[in-house]
Amino acid sequence: MLVSVDKIIGEAIDDASADLRRLSLAIHSNPELAMEEADASRLLAEYLDSAGYAVERGVAGLDTAFVATFESAEGADGLCIGFCSEYDALASLGHGCGHNLIAISGVAMLIAIRRVMERCGVPGTVKLFGTPAEERVGGKIVMLEKGVFDGVDVLLMVHPTAGYTGAWHSQCSLSLAVEYFGRAAHAALAPWDGINAGSAAIIAMQTLGVLREQLKPDWRTHGIITAGGKSANVVPDYSAIEYTVRTQWPDELAVLRERVLCVFESAALATGCTHKVSEELAYLDNRDNAVLGRMFEDLMQEKYGGHPVRGMGASTDFGNLSHRFISLHGMYDLDGSGSSNHTIEFAQGAATHVAHHRTLFAAKSVACIAAKCLVDRDFWEKVKKAHRERPER
Repeated sequence: MLVSVDKIIGEAIDDASADLRRLSLAIHSNPELAMEEADASRLLAEYLDSAGYAVERGVAGLDTAFVATFESAEGADGLCIGFCSEYDALASLGHGCGHNLIAISGVAMLIAIRRVMERCGVPGTVKLFGTPAEERVGGKIVMLEKGVFDGVDVLLMVHPTAGYTGAWHSQCSLSLAVEYFGRAAHAALAPWDGINAGSAAIIAMQTLGVLREQLKPDWRTHGIITAGGKSANVVPDYSAIEYTVRTQWPDELAVLRERVLCVFESAALATGCTHKVSEELAYLDNRDNAVLGRMFEDLMQEKYGGHPVRGMGASTDFGNLSHRFISLHGMYDLDGSGSSNHTIEFAQGAATHVAHHRTLFAAKSVACIAAKCLVDRDFWEKVKKAHRERPER
């Protein structure tokens, strides 16, 4: 009796559901910040190692990154399919972006494609990339620059949000840390002897607020003062700001970067402080493959109805991968509640049974898309054509 590929995928992921739920809840209950995901990375790597995958840990010089690989018994002549898992959390919110679910979705898709290769005798390789530090730093960018993704034909992942889309054009993003250095003095006896670094931070933030009038409607600037003094009767000699700027396109990001750097410098000049700016890696805009994205949206619409969400903001380091590889960053609805990412409600929702089952359906959907790339040559040619002909802007 012939068994459909879709059925093989569904059964493979359903068979692993209990294990995936345990992994998800373990990661959710122990949120770890970017570059500190030691337990989450270990749990995932140990599970995959015990399931017979070749697991390489600490790739690209990142302690919490890993790659799990399965090569078909029919050889590696077919496609190399890559999936991504994320597992870092947010300060004070825990898994307010649902990365515990993204972690298990990657595992689910890996398991599914392995089962397809084994049951159908399909040649090829499937890899799961454990990618730390998505919320800040940009683990995927580090791994990309170190060549970890080299040789992959297509990269896919899913992410929970409110609504669904297979055509998410994310924002480019750059995070900066700014420090101001002044001179301490007694705020009552001799404030004139001080150089107020706290004032520099306030001037910078206020000026950035005024700057918004001249920014394009789809640009974003936002930040916090992380240090501004420790005692009201001491002129602060140190202050610090964490700031992020976002635009729709890479060339716009370069323009906005220069604008905010001028603001930071002007605040130092106005107060007599010196300053230092540290920049993280720039996140580029995500560009989903049109053919892969359309199939994802069709599957989501068939299951949940409604229409795909357009014009969704936010950023991801997966965007940098999409500039180099055929890719899909499928967005699926967390739990039907309409909760927004980076909220306590979203963090709570990420631990529910509803979110678990929706995650598994999204993983099944993308695994079906990956399998179609593997076994349907005409479909794969359409995917490649869409990648070659995609507009630059």
